[in-house]
Amino acid sequence: MVRTPEAATLGTDTYQRVRSALLEGRYAPEERLVAADLTDEFAVHAGVVREALTRLASEALVVAEPNRGYRVMSAGETQVQELVELRAVAEDTAVRLAIARGDLAWEADVLAAHHRHTGGGPGGDQKERAARHRDFHLAVLSGCGNSRLVDLCRSLSTEAELYRTWARLEVGRPEATHSRSGNREHRAIVDAVLARDADRASELVVAHLRRTEKLALDYVRRGRKGTSA
Repeated sequence: MVRTPEAATLGTDTYQRVRSALLEGRYAPEERLVAADLTDEFAVHAGVVREALTRLASEALVVAEPNRGYRVMSAGETQVQELVELRAVAEDTAVRLAIARGDLAWEADVLAAHHRHTGGGPGGDQKERAARHRDFHLAVLSGCGNSRLVDLCRSLSTEAELYRTWARLEVGRPEATHSRSGNREHRAIVDAVLARDADRASELVVAHLRRTEKLALDYVRRGRKGTSA
């Protein structure tokens, strides 16, 4: 059967809506995503929901389980730690190469991406803010001159989007004792990059990843305690 443009548009729209719901934290870590429930929630056919979930599984935001359907990606400590460890290795290498190889145009791109990220302010759409955040980090790494390494960093960053959501939700709790200034962390990275201080830039990039890891795991652990209480 030939797919109509209307069906393609509906499929993309549903994918984006489910993805946004995930990144807004509307579904708990490891929560089962029942196609029938999502069909009702988003008022679309089951086939459209299944297509959206398949696309999200390809991004590692949800997990497909044979004969059981889909669930939100695993929040196990090992999974989070392994992902962050791999990101730390990849981004450490990329930022060091970028500082060694990056030219003035790269420096300008980093400054422009930082301005877009901080200039957007805290308001607006969460999806837009997340995109500006991702673009800033990729701008820093892009000077490495290795497209495969940049693609790897981009892929790992996409896989970590839910962890960043959980970290943000942990900081935003009314009773939270955590505090964080992402803008200061990003400004420090920019300063180290412009100073061509590879050791300092690497240290700051990895520390940024580790802070997010800790906050995400705190959110997951707190949720599990609440479930078992």
